Amino acid sequence: MELNYQIIGNRIKNYRRIKGVTQEKMAEDLYLSVGFISQLERGICKVSLDTLGNIAEYLECSIASILEGSNQPSSAFHQSEFLSLYEALSPEDQKLFFAMIVAYSKQKNEL
Repeated sequence: MELNYQIIGNRIKNYRRIKGVTQEKMAEDLYLSVGFISQLERGICKVSLDTLGNIAEYLECSIASILEGSNQPSSAFHQSEFLSLYEALSPEDQKLFFAMIVAYSKQKNEL
């Protein structure tokens, strides 16, 4: 099984943003470099299991939640990430976002 490190990186970035910390703060707190965090979030480097465990603990999530679906094809990843991000919105923001998608779809179909 080959892992998609972009999926893993996007998950880490999403959890970091939900926690409300910058890459710099996370790197400092975990004794890692900002460059490493940046590369990790972009999916261009691999991470050891020990470091992933430390990151998960820091982000207050499980390793499984970071790795979940990381072996899925790209389109399935985008669907699950989209749903995850949508569910993290407040009900008011979900309503607004849905209206934006409807407007976009109508505009796209008219072209």
